Parts: sequence; C-alpha cells; structure tokens
Amino acid sequence: MTPDQFIAGLRGGRLAPVCLFLGPESYQRDRARRALIESVLPADEREEGLVRHDLEETTLAAVIDDARALSLFSPKRVILVSRAEAVLPRGKSAANDEESASAGSPAELLAAYIANPTPGVTLVFDVARYEFEGEDKAKVERVRKFFAAVPAVVEFPRLDARAAAALAGELARDATLPIGRDALQFLVEALGADAARIAAEIDKLRLFAT
Repeated sequence: MTPDQFIAGLRGGRLAPVCLFLGPESYQRDRARRALIESVLPADEREEGLVRHDLEETTLAAVIDDARALSLFSPKRVILVSRAEAVLPRGKSAANDEESASAGSPAELLAAYIANPTPGVTLVFDVARYEFEGEDKAKVERVRKFFAAVPAVVEFPRLDARAAAALAGELARDATLPIGRDALQFLVEALGADAARIAAEIDKLRLFAT
C-alpha cells in the first residue's frame, strides 16, 4: 500500500498489529511513522509506549519477546524495528528456503507471532536500505518473501520528478507561500527530487517569510 493509504487506514481505525515499511524514501516514511505514533499513543504515553530496536544489534527473538511482554506503564505500545533486513538468512541458509523456515528459525518465530499478536502492540519492521529497481531488486524480493505473512506492507519508493513537484506544490500551499510553478520546478530539479530536502527548504522559506 502507499503511505497515503496507510495514513487513511489509521484515520479510519484500521491498524494491523504488524507492519512492514519497505523502501528508501525518508520523507513519506517519517510522515507515516509520525501518523502511526500519533494515532496509537497519546502524547503522555509516548515516552513509555514507544520502543525502538535495531536488528543489526539485537535478534528477532528478543524483539518478539519484548512484544509479548506486558507493560506496567503504557496500555499500548509501538515497537519500531529498524534495519530489519538483518534478519534475512545469509550464506547457505539464504539459498535454502525450507531451512530458513525451519522450526525455531526467525521466519517461524515471526509467523507464530503474527498468528497470535499481543493486543495493544503495534510492531513495525523497517527496511530502508534497498531500492526497488536495479541491483537491489532481488534483495527487495527476498525481503518481501521473508515478511510475506506481515498483514500490512507500506512501500516508500523514491519520488520521480512529477511526484516530487506535486509534493512541493502541496507543501508550499500548506505553508501559504506564493511560489510559482517554474520556481517550484527549479527547486525540485536543484534538490534531485529528494522529498526530505524539498520539505526542509520550503520550511526554511516559510520561516523566512514570517
């Protein structure tokens, strides 16, 4: 699904207990992450209810154990798991799908959790490392295969020039900045259609204008 579809689902009260954020685009990812946190956790519960893990530094088993644990301080929790691609089997195991899904393997642990998730816990696996095309395409497919049981997959591809220009126009309107189409197009081209950089520059213009 797209980031807009994910955010619309949050507003409609539809939230999967386990999500996968996939793709390198940082602006829309931050927007979706922020909408999720604001939807699930009241401001006074975010310090205790928001948990972060990094699968380069911990194991999937430890993350799932954390998701299973009940919190005494927050009735709901959002667990953000960065660099989730680190869970993929490597070496010989990567070439053997049956071995990768063997009992007690990370794939088996994930499937068991998804079948019976902890109420009140939203678990988000984040893979931002790979592009959807080119040399990374096969790696993205491996990620999709490993996380195939995850009920909600949100894709964050890099914006093309047209989509970046549309976003720039939307941000300029929201900031009540009278920026012409040509100027916006120049901004998009100068910043390489990078949504995060576009948003930052428009915010600078907003502050300058006030």
